[in-house]
Amino acid sequence: MASSPAPAKPQYHHYIPRFILRNFAHPFKPAEIPPKGSAKRGKRNRKNGYHPGEPMLHAINLTGATAELIETPVSRTFGLVDMYRDLEDATNQHYLEEQLSRLESRTGQIIQKIRKAFEAGEREVWITRPDRNMLRKFLFIMRYRGTGQRKRFYHQNAEGYSENDRDRLLTYMREKGYQKPIDVWFDNIKAMLELKMDPEGKWMEELRKQVYPDDAEMYIAHTQMMYLALCTPSAKDNEFLLTGNAYNIHEGPNSVLIHPDTGESTVECYTEFHVFSVISPRLIIVLRSFLLPNPEEDSSEEIKRSRETMLQLNNIQHADPLHVKSVLEDLPVTKARNSYTRLVDGRIVLLDGENGSPRSDHKFCFRFFPISAEHVNKINAIMLEHSYNSATVVFKSRLAARKTLDYYLSMPCGGFKMVGNAPNDPNLVCLKKLEQAVKQLGSDTTAVYQIQRSKISDGDTFEDLGQMLAKDLPEEPTEFMKLYAKLGKLITDECEYCTDKEQAGVLRRCSRTWTKQPECSR
Repeated sequence: MASSPAPAKPQYHHYIPRFILRNFAHPFKPAEIPPKGSAKRGKRNRKNGYHPGEPMLHAINLTGATAELIETPVSRTFGLVDMYRDLEDATNQHYLEEQLSRLESRTGQIIQKIRKAFEAGEREVWITRPDRNMLRKFLFIMRYRGTGQRKRFYHQNAEGYSENDRDRLLTYMREKGYQKPIDVWFDNIKAMLELKMDPEGKWMEELRKQVYPDDAEMYIAHTQMMYLALCTPSAKDNEFLLTGNAYNIHEGPNSVLIHPDTGESTVECYTEFHVFSVISPRLIIVLRSFLLPNPEEDSSEEIKRSRETMLQLNNIQHADPLHVKSVLEDLPVTKARNSYTRLVDGRIVLLDGENGSPRSDHKFCFRFFPISAEHVNKINAIMLEHSYNSATVVFKSRLAARKTLDYYLSMPCGGFKMVGNAPNDPNLVCLKKLEQAVKQLGSDTTAVYQIQRSKISDGDTFEDLGQMLAKDLPEEPTEFMKLYAKLGKLITDECEYCTDKEQAGVLRRCSRTWTKQPECSR
Protein backbone atom coordinates (compact mmCIF):
# COMPACT_ATOMS: atom_id res chain seq x y z
CA MET A 1 0.00 0.00 0.00
CA ALA A 2 1.50 3.33 -1.07
CA SER A 3 2.12 5.77 1.74
CA SER A 4 0.64 9.25 1.55
CA PRO A 5 3.09 12.09 0.83
CA ALA A 6 4.62 13.82 3.84
CA PRO A 7 3.02 17.19 4.61
CA ALA A 8 4.89 20.13 3.14
CA LYS A 9 7.14 22.06 5.50
CA PRO A 10 6.18 25.66 6.28
CA GLN A 11 7.82 28.20 3.99
CA TYR A 12 8.38 31.94 4.25
CA HIS A 13 6.80 33.56 1.18
CA HIS A 14 7.87 37.09 0.19
CA TYR A 15 5.19 39.33 -1.26
CA ILE A 16 7.91 41.82 -2.23
CA PRO A 17 10.71 39.87 -3.97
CA ARG A 18 14.20 39.79 -2.55
CA PHE A 19 15.68 41.16 -5.78
CA ILE A 20 13.80 44.41 -5.02
CA LEU A 21 14.67 44.41 -1.31
CA ARG A 22 18.38 43.95 -2.02
CA ASN A 23 18.39 47.33 -3.76
CA PHE A 24 17.68 48.88 -0.34
CA ALA A 25 20.03 46.60 1.57
CA HIS A 26 23.39 46.99 3.26
CA PRO A 27 25.69 44.24 4.63
CA PHE A 28 25.33 43.39 8.29
CA LYS A 29 28.26 44.42 10.46
CA PRO A 30 28.37 42.82 13.91
CA ALA A 31 29.69 44.84 16.82
CA GLU A 32 32.73 42.60 17.10
CA ILE A 33 34.14 40.36 14.38
CA PRO A 34 36.18 37.42 15.70
CA PRO A 35 39.81 37.44 14.54
CA LYS A 36 40.76 35.49 11.44
CA GLY A 37 41.29 31.82 12.25
CA SER A 38 38.97 31.91 15.25
CA ALA A 39 36.54 29.02 15.58
CA LYS A 40 33.75 31.56 15.98
CA ARG A 41 34.51 33.34 12.70
CA GLY A 42 31.80 32.75 10.07
CA LYS A 43 29.24 31.67 12.66
CA ARG A 44 26.15 33.70 13.32
CA ASN A 45 26.38 36.48 15.81
CA ARG A 46 24.96 35.03 19.04
CA LYS A 47 23.12 38.19 20.01
CA ASN A 48 20.95 38.55 16.90
CA GLY A 49 21.57 35.51 14.72
CA TYR A 50 22.83 37.38 11.62
CA HIS A 51 25.88 36.48 9.55
CA PRO A 52 28.50 39.16 8.86
CA GLY A 53 27.67 40.51 5.42
CA GLU A 54 24.06 39.31 5.47
CA PRO A 55 21.78 41.72 3.52
CA MET A 56 19.96 43.96 5.99
CA LEU A 57 17.43 46.77 5.73
CA HIS A 58 17.00 49.99 7.69
CA ALA A 59 13.36 50.19 8.72
CA ILE A 60 10.74 51.75 10.95
CA ASN A 61 8.95 49.04 12.92
CA LEU A 62 5.30 50.04 13.41
CA THR A 63 4.05 46.84 15.05
CA GLY A 64 4.69 47.78 18.68
CA ALA A 65 3.08 50.31 20.96
CA THR A 66 5.76 52.78 19.87
CA ALA A 67 7.77 53.13 16.67
CA GLU A 68 11.29 51.72 16.58
CA LEU A 69 14.18 52.15 14.15
CA ILE A 70 15.54 48.69 13.41
CA GLU A 71 17.72 46.59 11.15
CA THR A 72 15.79 43.72 9.61
CA PRO A 73 17.11 40.95 7.32
CA VAL A 74 16.04 40.80 3.68
CA SER A 75 15.31 37.10 4.19
CA ARG A 76 12.53 37.81 6.73
CA THR A 77 11.05 41.12 5.58
CA PHE A 78 7.81 41.69 3.66
CA GLY A 79 6.64 38.11 3.72
CA LEU A 80 4.41 35.63 5.54
CA VAL A 81 4.71 31.97 6.38
CA ASP A 82 2.75 29.80 3.92
CA MET A 83 1.08 32.81 2.29
CA TYR A 84 0.42 30.84 -0.92
CA ARG A 85 0.19 27.35 0.55
CA ASP A 86 -2.76 25.41 -0.86
CA LEU A 87 -3.71 22.96 1.87
CA GLU A 88 -6.19 21.24 -0.47
CA ASP A 89 -3.44 20.10 -2.86
CA ALA A 90 -2.22 16.71 -1.63
CA THR A 91 0.79 16.51 -3.98
CA ASN A 92 2.33 19.99 -4.06
CA GLN A 93 1.00 22.54 -1.61
CA HIS A 94 3.57 25.14 -2.66
CA TYR A 95 2.98 25.00 -6.42
CA LEU A 96 1.85 28.64 -6.49
CA GLU A 97 5.04 29.89 -4.86
CA GLU A 98 7.07 27.88 -7.36
CA GLN A 99 5.24 29.53 -10.25
CA LEU A 100 5.68 32.96 -8.68
CA SER A 101 9.39 32.28 -8.30
CA ARG A 102 9.70 31.59 -12.03
CA LEU A 103 7.93 34.86 -12.84
CA GLU A 104 10.21 36.73 -10.43
CA SER A 105 13.30 35.17 -11.97
CA ARG A 106 12.34 36.25 -15.48
CA THR A 107 11.16 39.70 -14.45
CA GLY A 108 14.19 40.18 -12.23
CA GLN A 109 16.36 40.02 -15.35
CA ILE A 110 14.26 42.72 -17.06
CA ILE A 111 14.35 45.00 -14.01
CA GLN A 112 18.09 44.39 -13.64
CA LYS A 113 18.53 45.56 -17.24
CA ILE A 114 16.58 48.72 -16.45
CA ARG A 115 18.51 49.33 -13.23
CA LYS A 116 21.90 48.77 -14.85
CA ALA A 117 21.10 51.21 -17.66
CA PHE A 118 20.01 53.77 -15.07
CA GLU A 119 23.08 53.29 -12.87
CA ALA A 120 25.32 53.54 -15.95
CA GLY A 121 23.96 57.04 -16.55
CA GLU A 122 21.92 56.14 -19.63
CA ARG A 123 18.99 58.44 -20.44
CA GLU A 124 16.74 55.65 -21.72
CA VAL A 125 16.36 51.90 -22.02
CA TRP A 126 14.83 49.79 -24.82
CA ILE A 127 12.56 46.85 -23.97
CA THR A 128 11.01 44.30 -26.32
CA ARG A 129 7.25 43.82 -26.44
CA PRO A 130 7.39 40.35 -24.80
CA ASP A 131 9.58 41.74 -22.00
CA ARG A 132 7.31 44.74 -21.54
CA ASN A 133 4.28 42.45 -21.32
CA MET A 134 6.11 40.26 -18.81
CA LEU A 135 6.93 43.34 -16.73
CA ARG A 136 3.31 44.47 -16.83
CA LYS A 137 2.12 41.05 -15.74
CA PHE A 138 4.61 41.10 -12.87
CA LEU A 139 3.48 44.55 -11.72
CA PHE A 140 -0.14 43.45 -11.58
CA ILE A 141 0.71 40.17 -9.84
CA MET A 142 2.69 42.18 -7.29
CA ARG A 143 -0.48 44.08 -6.57
CA TYR A 144 -2.78 41.07 -6.63
CA ARG A 145 -0.59 38.82 -4.48
CA GLY A 146 -0.22 41.36 -1.67
CA THR A 147 -1.61 41.34 1.83
CA GLY A 148 -4.62 43.47 0.85
CA GLN A 149 -5.93 40.88 -1.60
CA ARG A 150 -5.02 38.08 0.80
CA LYS A 151 -7.15 39.75 3.47
CA ARG A 152 -9.95 40.14 0.95
CA PHE A 153 -10.04 36.43 0.05
CA TYR A 154 -8.66 34.66 3.14
CA HIS A 155 -11.87 33.14 4.49
CA GLN A 156 -12.65 29.51 5.20
CA ASN A 157 -16.22 29.82 3.96
CA ALA A 158 -18.22 32.00 1.58
CA GLU A 159 -20.09 33.73 4.40
CA GLY A 160 -16.88 35.37 5.60
CA TYR A 161 -16.50 37.41 2.40
CA SER A 162 -17.70 40.98 2.98
CA GLU A 163 -16.35 43.17 0.14
CA ASN A 164 -18.70 45.27 -2.00
CA ASP A 165 -18.61 42.66 -4.78
CA ARG A 166 -19.91 40.00 -2.40
CA ASP A 167 -23.00 39.09 -4.42
CA ARG A 168 -21.04 38.73 -7.66
CA LEU A 169 -18.29 36.67 -6.06
CA LEU A 170 -20.70 34.31 -4.29
CA THR A 171 -22.59 33.80 -7.55
CA TYR A 172 -19.30 33.03 -9.31
CA MET A 173 -18.34 30.57 -6.56
CA ARG A 174 -21.64 28.73 -6.87
CA GLU A 175 -21.37 28.54 -10.65
CA LYS A 176 -17.78 27.26 -10.55
CA GLY A 177 -18.14 25.00 -7.52
CA TYR A 178 -15.76 26.84 -5.18
CA GLN A 179 -16.21 26.28 -1.46
CA LYS A 180 -13.88 28.99 -0.12
CA PRO A 181 -12.97 32.48 -1.37
CA ILE A 182 -9.27 31.68 -0.92
CA ASP A 183 -9.60 28.99 -3.59
CA VAL A 184 -10.78 31.65 -6.05
CA TRP A 185 -7.71 33.74 -5.24
CA PHE A 186 -5.31 30.82 -5.72
CA ASP A 187 -6.86 29.85 -9.06
CA ASN A 188 -6.93 33.48 -10.25
CA ILE A 189 -3.22 33.89 -9.52
CA LYS A 190 -2.46 30.59 -11.22
CA ALA A 191 -4.40 31.57 -14.36
CA MET A 192 -2.72 34.97 -14.49
CA LEU A 193 0.72 33.39 -14.13
CA GLU A 194 0.03 30.92 -16.95
CA LEU A 195 -1.47 33.56 -19.24
CA LYS A 196 0.37 34.16 -22.53
CA MET A 197 -0.02 37.82 -23.52
CA ASP A 198 0.04 37.55 -27.31
CA PRO A 199 0.64 40.73 -29.38
CA GLU A 200 -2.81 40.51 -30.96
CA GLY A 201 -4.55 40.81 -27.59
CA LYS A 202 -6.44 37.50 -27.71
CA TRP A 203 -5.24 36.93 -24.15
CA MET A 204 -7.93 39.31 -22.84
CA GLU A 205 -10.80 37.02 -23.80
CA GLU A 206 -8.86 34.01 -22.52
CA LEU A 207 -8.37 35.74 -19.19
CA ARG A 208 -12.08 36.46 -18.90
CA LYS A 209 -12.79 32.74 -19.31
CA GLN A 210 -10.30 31.67 -16.63
CA VAL A 211 -10.54 34.34 -13.92
CA TYR A 212 -13.25 35.82 -11.72
CA PRO A 213 -14.67 38.54 -14.04
CA ASP A 214 -14.19 41.55 -11.75
CA ASP A 215 -10.52 40.68 -11.27
CA ALA A 216 -9.99 39.86 -14.94
CA GLU A 217 -11.13 43.39 -15.76
CA MET A 218 -8.84 44.74 -13.06
CA TYR A 219 -5.91 43.02 -14.78
CA ILE A 220 -6.92 44.33 -18.21
CA ALA A 221 -7.40 47.90 -16.96
CA HIS A 222 -4.04 47.80 -15.19
CA THR A 223 -2.18 46.64 -18.30
CA GLN A 224 -4.11 48.45 -21.06
CA MET A 225 -5.43 51.74 -19.66
CA MET A 226 -2.31 53.09 -18.01
CA TYR A 227 1.10 53.76 -19.47
CA LEU A 228 4.42 52.99 -17.87
CA ALA A 229 7.08 55.59 -16.97
CA LEU A 230 10.42 55.39 -15.15
CA CYS A 231 11.11 58.18 -12.64
CA THR A 232 14.12 59.18 -10.54
CA PRO A 233 14.65 62.00 -8.01
CA SER A 234 16.48 64.96 -9.53
CA ALA A 235 18.01 65.83 -6.13
CA LYS A 236 20.70 63.54 -4.72
CA ASP A 237 19.32 63.58 -1.17
CA ASN A 238 15.80 62.45 -2.17
CA GLU A 239 14.84 58.78 -2.14
CA PHE A 240 11.76 56.61 -2.40
CA LEU A 241 10.49 54.70 0.62
CA LEU A 242 9.24 51.13 0.52
CA THR A 243 6.24 50.01 2.56
CA GLY A 244 4.72 46.54 2.75
CA ASN A 245 1.72 47.68 0.71
CA ALA A 246 3.57 50.01 -1.69
CA TYR A 247 2.59 47.83 -4.67
CA ASN A 248 -1.04 47.66 -3.57
CA ILE A 249 -2.02 51.32 -3.38
CA HIS A 250 -2.96 53.97 -5.92
CA GLU A 251 -3.08 57.73 -6.20
CA GLY A 252 -6.57 58.94 -6.91
CA PRO A 253 -9.89 59.65 -5.21
CA ASN A 254 -12.00 57.17 -3.28
CA SER A 255 -15.71 57.82 -2.75
CA VAL A 256 -16.69 56.37 0.58
CA LEU A 257 -20.12 55.35 1.81
CA ILE A 258 -20.47 55.60 5.60
CA HIS A 259 -23.10 53.41 7.23
CA PRO A 260 -25.36 55.66 9.36
CA ASP A 261 -25.80 53.07 12.13
CA THR A 262 -22.37 51.46 12.47
CA GLY A 263 -20.15 54.28 11.21
CA GLU A 264 -18.28 51.77 9.06
CA SER A 265 -16.98 53.06 5.74
CA THR A 266 -16.98 51.26 2.40
CA VAL A 267 -15.21 52.41 -0.74
CA GLU A 268 -17.97 52.56 -3.33
CA CYS A 269 -16.00 54.10 -6.20
CA TYR A 270 -12.36 54.89 -6.89
CA THR A 271 -10.20 56.18 -9.72
CA GLU A 272 -6.62 55.09 -10.19
CA PHE A 273 -4.65 57.99 -11.63
CA HIS A 274 -1.27 56.52 -10.68
CA VAL A 275 0.02 53.18 -9.42
CA PHE A 276 3.56 52.79 -8.09
CA SER A 277 6.20 50.06 -8.20
CA VAL A 278 9.40 50.90 -6.37
CA ILE A 279 12.55 49.38 -7.86
CA SER A 280 15.21 51.03 -5.71
CA PRO A 281 15.66 54.13 -3.51
CA ARG A 282 16.43 56.10 -6.68
CA LEU A 283 14.14 54.49 -9.25
CA ILE A 284 10.41 53.87 -9.45
CA ILE A 285 7.99 52.60 -12.08
CA VAL A 286 4.89 54.78 -12.31
CA LEU A 287 1.76 53.64 -14.12
CA ARG A 288 -0.22 56.71 -15.21
CA SER A 289 -3.82 56.77 -16.43
CA PHE A 290 -4.42 58.04 -19.95
CA LEU A 291 -7.23 60.17 -18.50
CA LEU A 292 -4.58 62.65 -17.32
CA PRO A 293 -2.98 65.35 -19.49
CA ASN A 294 -0.31 64.31 -21.97
CA PRO A 295 1.39 67.33 -23.60
CA GLU A 296 2.36 65.46 -26.76
CA GLU A 297 -1.16 64.21 -27.44
CA ASP A 298 -2.96 67.28 -26.11
CA SER A 299 -1.37 69.32 -28.90
CA SER A 300 -4.30 67.94 -30.91
CA GLU A 301 -7.40 69.86 -29.82
CA GLU A 302 -9.63 66.93 -30.81
CA ILE A 303 -7.71 64.46 -28.65
CA LYS A 304 -7.53 66.93 -25.77
CA ARG A 305 -11.30 67.53 -25.84
CA SER A 306 -11.97 63.79 -26.03
CA ARG A 307 -9.69 63.05 -23.09
CA GLU A 308 -11.20 65.85 -20.99
CA THR A 309 -14.70 64.56 -21.74
CA MET A 310 -13.73 61.06 -20.66
CA LEU A 311 -12.25 62.47 -17.47
CA GLN A 312 -15.49 64.31 -16.71
CA LEU A 313 -17.53 61.17 -17.32
CA ASN A 314 -15.23 59.32 -14.95
CA ASN A 315 -15.48 62.02 -12.30
CA ILE A 316 -19.27 62.09 -12.24
CA GLN A 317 -19.25 58.54 -10.84
CA HIS A 318 -17.80 59.97 -7.62
CA ALA A 319 -19.72 61.45 -4.73
CA ASP A 320 -18.02 64.82 -5.14
CA PRO A 321 -17.10 65.04 -8.85
CA LEU A 322 -15.95 68.67 -8.72
CA HIS A 323 -13.09 67.70 -6.42
CA VAL A 324 -11.83 64.63 -8.28
CA LYS A 325 -8.22 65.55 -8.95
CA SER A 326 -4.78 63.99 -9.07
CA VAL A 327 -2.08 65.44 -6.82
CA LEU A 328 0.42 64.26 -9.44
CA GLU A 329 -1.35 65.62 -12.51
CA ASP A 330 1.73 67.69 -13.41
CA LEU A 331 4.15 64.76 -13.15
CA PRO A 332 6.58 65.40 -16.07
CA VAL A 333 6.31 62.05 -17.89
CA THR A 334 5.27 60.92 -21.36
CA LYS A 335 4.59 57.61 -23.03
CA ALA A 336 7.42 55.49 -24.36
CA ARG A 337 8.50 55.78 -27.94
CA ASN A 338 8.49 52.64 -30.04
CA SER A 339 10.25 51.06 -33.00
CA TYR A 340 7.32 51.19 -35.42
CA THR A 341 6.09 54.82 -35.32
CA ARG A 342 7.55 58.32 -35.38
CA LEU A 343 6.32 61.77 -34.45
CA VAL A 344 5.70 64.07 -37.44
CA ASP A 345 4.39 67.60 -36.81
CA GLY A 346 2.91 66.49 -33.49
CA ARG A 347 1.22 63.43 -35.01
CA ILE A 348 2.18 59.79 -34.60
CA VAL A 349 2.59 58.03 -37.94
CA LEU A 350 3.57 54.47 -38.84
CA LEU A 351 6.96 53.74 -40.33
CA ASP A 352 7.24 52.26 -43.80
CA GLY A 353 6.47 48.56 -43.78
CA GLU A 354 4.23 48.78 -40.70
CA ASN A 355 0.51 48.12 -40.99
CA GLY A 356 -0.53 48.86 -37.41
CA SER A 357 -0.55 45.23 -36.27
CA PRO A 358 1.34 44.63 -33.00
CA ARG A 359 4.32 42.27 -33.41
CA SER A 360 6.62 40.47 -31.01
CA ASP A 361 9.73 42.09 -32.52
CA HIS A 362 8.54 45.61 -31.70
CA LYS A 363 10.51 47.50 -29.06
CA PHE A 364 9.74 50.35 -26.67
CA CYS A 365 12.06 53.13 -25.53
CA PHE A 366 11.55 54.21 -21.90
CA ARG A 367 13.21 57.40 -20.69
CA PHE A 368 14.39 57.97 -17.13
CA PHE A 369 12.40 61.05 -16.07
CA PRO A 370 14.00 63.23 -13.35
CA ILE A 371 11.30 64.46 -10.98
CA SER A 372 11.40 67.23 -8.39
CA ALA A 373 11.69 66.86 -4.62
CA GLU A 374 8.03 67.92 -4.41
CA HIS A 375 6.94 65.03 -6.63
CA VAL A 376 9.13 62.54 -4.76
CA ASN A 377 7.70 63.75 -1.45
CA LYS A 378 4.14 63.44 -2.75
CA ILE A 379 4.73 59.86 -3.90
CA ASN A 380 6.24 58.98 -0.53
CA ALA A 381 3.36 60.76 1.22
CA ILE A 382 0.88 58.55 -0.63
CA MET A 383 2.74 55.48 0.64
CA LEU A 384 2.93 56.85 4.19
CA GLU A 385 -0.79 57.67 4.03
CA HIS A 386 -1.41 53.92 3.84
CA SER A 387 1.37 52.85 6.21
CA TYR A 388 -1.17 52.08 8.95
CA ASN A 389 -1.66 48.86 6.98
CA SER A 390 2.08 48.12 6.88
CA ALA A 391 4.11 46.72 9.76
CA THR A 392 7.35 48.13 8.35
CA VAL A 393 8.62 51.15 6.41
CA VAL A 394 11.99 50.52 4.73
CA PHE A 395 14.42 53.29 3.83
CA LYS A 396 17.98 53.53 2.54
CA SER A 397 19.40 56.64 4.21
CA ARG A 398 18.43 58.31 7.48
CA LEU A 399 18.66 61.79 5.96
CA ALA A 400 16.24 61.02 3.13
CA ALA A 401 13.85 59.26 5.51
CA ARG A 402 13.85 62.21 7.90
CA LYS A 403 13.17 64.70 5.10
CA THR A 404 10.31 62.58 3.79
CA LEU A 405 8.71 62.22 7.23
CA ASP A 406 9.14 65.94 7.90
CA TYR A 407 7.33 66.72 4.66
CA TYR A 408 4.49 64.27 5.22
CA LEU A 409 3.81 65.08 8.86
CA SER A 410 3.86 68.86 8.37
CA MET A 411 2.15 69.13 4.95
CA PRO A 412 -1.36 70.68 4.80
CA CYS A 413 -4.00 67.97 4.97
CA GLY A 414 -5.83 68.53 1.69
CA GLY A 415 -7.28 65.02 1.72
CA PHE A 416 -4.26 63.51 3.49
CA LYS A 417 -4.01 62.62 7.19
CA MET A 418 -7.74 62.43 7.82
CA VAL A 419 -8.32 60.64 11.13
CA GLY A 420 -11.24 59.49 13.22
CA ASN A 421 -12.01 61.03 16.59
CA ALA A 422 -11.37 57.82 18.56
CA PRO A 423 -8.01 57.57 20.40
CA ASN A 424 -7.37 54.16 18.84
CA ASP A 425 -8.16 55.26 15.28
CA PRO A 426 -5.57 53.39 13.16
CA ASN A 427 -4.67 56.45 11.08
CA LEU A 428 -4.13 58.58 14.18
CA VAL A 429 -2.12 55.84 15.91
CA CYS A 430 0.10 55.51 12.85
CA LEU A 431 0.69 59.26 12.65
CA LYS A 432 1.79 59.30 16.29
CA LYS A 433 4.21 56.46 15.60
CA LEU A 434 5.66 58.31 12.60
CA GLU A 435 6.14 61.31 14.90
CA GLN A 436 8.15 59.05 17.22
CA ALA A 437 10.18 57.73 14.30
CA VAL A 438 11.11 61.17 12.95
CA LYS A 439 12.25 62.21 16.42
CA GLN A 440 14.58 59.20 16.50
CA LEU A 441 15.92 60.44 13.15
CA GLY A 442 16.72 63.84 14.65
CA SER A 443 13.64 65.98 13.95
CA ASP A 444 11.03 67.51 16.23
CA THR A 445 8.25 67.73 13.61
CA THR A 446 4.74 67.00 14.87
CA ALA A 447 1.86 65.76 12.76
CA VAL A 448 -0.72 68.09 11.26
CA TYR A 449 -3.98 66.19 10.74
CA GLN A 450 -7.72 66.68 10.43
CA ILE A 451 -10.66 64.93 12.05
CA GLN A 452 -12.83 63.59 9.24
CA ARG A 453 -16.59 64.03 9.18
CA SER A 454 -18.94 61.28 8.16
CA LYS A 455 -21.19 63.61 6.16
CA ILE A 456 -20.57 66.16 3.45
CA SER A 457 -22.98 68.92 4.47
CA ASP A 458 -26.40 69.49 6.02
CA GLY A 459 -27.28 65.84 6.37
CA ASP A 460 -26.34 64.76 2.84
CA THR A 461 -24.36 61.55 3.06
CA PHE A 462 -21.98 60.44 0.32
CA GLU A 463 -24.64 58.03 -0.86
CA ASP A 464 -27.32 60.75 -1.06
CA LEU A 465 -25.11 63.06 -3.09
CA GLY A 466 -23.98 60.26 -5.36
CA GLN A 467 -27.58 59.37 -6.16
CA MET A 468 -28.43 62.98 -6.93
CA LEU A 469 -25.52 63.22 -9.34
CA ALA A 470 -26.52 59.92 -10.89
CA LYS A 471 -29.70 61.48 -12.21
CA ASP A 472 -27.63 63.13 -14.93
CA LEU A 473 -25.93 59.91 -16.03
CA PRO A 474 -26.94 58.52 -19.43
CA GLU A 475 -28.73 55.19 -19.63
CA GLU A 476 -25.95 54.00 -21.97
CA PRO A 477 -22.53 55.63 -22.45
CA THR A 478 -22.91 55.99 -26.22
CA GLU A 479 -20.99 59.26 -26.59
CA PHE A 480 -18.50 58.12 -23.98
CA MET A 481 -17.84 54.94 -25.94
CA LYS A 482 -17.25 56.87 -29.15
CA LEU A 483 -14.76 59.18 -27.49
CA TYR A 484 -13.10 56.36 -25.58
CA ALA A 485 -12.62 54.31 -28.76
CA LYS A 486 -11.33 57.28 -30.74
CA LEU A 487 -8.79 58.26 -28.09
CA GLY A 488 -7.96 54.72 -27.03
CA LYS A 489 -6.99 53.69 -30.56
CA LEU A 490 -4.53 56.56 -30.74
CA ILE A 491 -2.98 56.37 -27.31
CA THR A 492 -3.23 52.79 -26.11
CA ASP A 493 -0.29 51.71 -23.96
CA GLU A 494 3.05 53.11 -25.16
CA CYS A 495 1.54 54.56 -28.38
CA GLU A 496 0.53 51.16 -29.72
CA TYR A 497 -1.97 50.75 -32.53
CA CYS A 498 -4.62 48.18 -31.75
CA THR A 499 -7.60 46.80 -33.60
CA ASP A 500 -11.16 47.94 -33.05
CA LYS A 501 -12.00 44.44 -31.87
CA GLU A 502 -9.43 44.57 -29.09
CA GLN A 503 -10.36 48.04 -28.02
CA ALA A 504 -14.08 47.30 -28.10
CA GLY A 505 -13.48 44.27 -25.90
CA VAL A 506 -11.84 46.42 -23.26
CA LEU A 507 -14.38 49.21 -23.47
CA ARG A 508 -17.44 46.99 -23.33
CA ARG A 509 -16.27 45.43 -20.09
CA CYS A 510 -15.05 48.61 -18.49
CA SER A 511 -18.31 50.43 -19.10
CA ARG A 512 -20.55 47.68 -17.81
CA THR A 513 -21.56 49.56 -14.65
CA TRP A 514 -22.70 52.73 -16.38
CA THR A 515 -26.19 52.66 -14.94
CA LYS A 516 -28.22 54.99 -12.81
CA GLN A 517 -26.02 54.10 -9.83
CA PRO A 518 -22.55 55.74 -9.75
CA GLU A 519 -20.70 52.50 -9.18
CA CYS A 520 -17.02 51.87 -9.72
CA SER A 521 -16.30 50.29 -13.09
CA ARG A 522 -13.68 47.97 -11.63
